[in-house]
Amino acid sequence: MVFPQGLLHFQINSGKTPALAFVSFSGPNPGLQILDFALFKNDFPTELVAKTTFLDVAQIKKLKGVLGGTN
Repeated sequence: MVFPQGLLHFQINSGKTPALAFVSFSGPNPGLQILDFALFKNDFPTELVAKTTFLDVAQIKKLKGVLGGTN
């Protein structure tokens, strides 16, 4: 699989045997993206984040308030 730079992603092994992954980065410093800040310290509409995370709107607004995002 190829993931565009900066795009959040995850994978799940749904099989019953161990999975093997080979990882390669385009440079010596692959970077780091902290999921909490990526989801809640932004100006994404709260309803969009709710559909993506399955959290209720009140909880998302609370997290955005704590982390500095806009509702």
